[in-house]
Amino acid sequence: MRAGAALAVFILLACASCTGKKKPPSGPGPVISLDTRVTGLSGLTRDGKGILWAIGESGDSALRIDPTTFVVRQYPVVGCPSKTDLEALAWIGDGRFVVGTETREAGRAEDALLYGRFEGGQFVVGSTDTCDYGLWLLTAPDNHGIEGLCHLDGVLVLATELTDQQRGRRWAPIAMLDVETQTWTAHRVGLTSKTGKLAALSCRVIDGTLEAMAVERHFGVSRLLRFDIPKDEQGAWIEPRVVADLSKLIDPLPNFEGLVWDNDGSVVLLTDNEYQGVVREPSRLYFVPASAVQ
Repeated sequence: MRAGAALAVFILLACASCTGKKKPPSGPGPVISLDTRVTGLSGLTRDGKGILWAIGESGDSALRIDPTTFVVRQYPVVGCPSKTDLEALAWIGDGRFVVGTETREAGRAEDALLYGRFEGGQFVVGSTDTCDYGLWLLTAPDNHGIEGLCHLDGVLVLATELTDQQRGRRWAPIAMLDVETQTWTAHRVGLTSKTGKLAALSCRVIDGTLEAMAVERHFGVSRLLRFDIPKDEQGAWIEPRVVADLSKLIDPLPNFEGLVWDNDGSVVLLTDNEYQGVVREPSRLYFVPASAVQ
């Protein structure tokens, strides 16, 4: 959705609720509160028809979000493994999705990618691939796993919440998976703060180059990073650019855990509104125009 259209919808929604006591948070573009009881949303993607989809961290629900009216439709998730959090979502075509996961087992060697589809009014997850953290000689801490996913031309790109200290700085493991050949390519992308971790990912092909946009976040840290991902190289050390410091644009600063980078250069961000079991506000979409992204 273009920023102008989103702004018009935002104005209409704001007028419809102008008698309320609370104002939406300030920011660089429109902000939409989602009418849903599903909390802890932690993944966002857009399908080929422009519809937005989100996933609930608890593994109970997937959401369809109309791109014009922002009406939310909820689907129950079936087949999610027990004690597994759903943390990332990517549309891969023909009503099919991939979901990134994590668990609360410290020191684990891998996390699962679940393949999902809509069937009989349910979001059914089944077959899996596995991300082996041994690709980076790492193990996963409790509650840290696959936080970002995107898909292009049969290749999955995933971002993890893990961090690695090498060459005098902090790095985040990212990987590419050729779904047909089951070939993994492991890289690292530099982090730009003392505490931030990758929390969401979106990607596009521009002039033949695979480019990614990611959220780096922690308490008080929220930045959009842009970087190229080499297709024919193994073990690259990737230097990103900070293209927006969200902590300077948005007040109060929410926890962004979903990201869609649209073809016009604008960005849609999804908030995770739950922390340690406490929900203080609605889940929201933030529309950041291309003019606010360097």
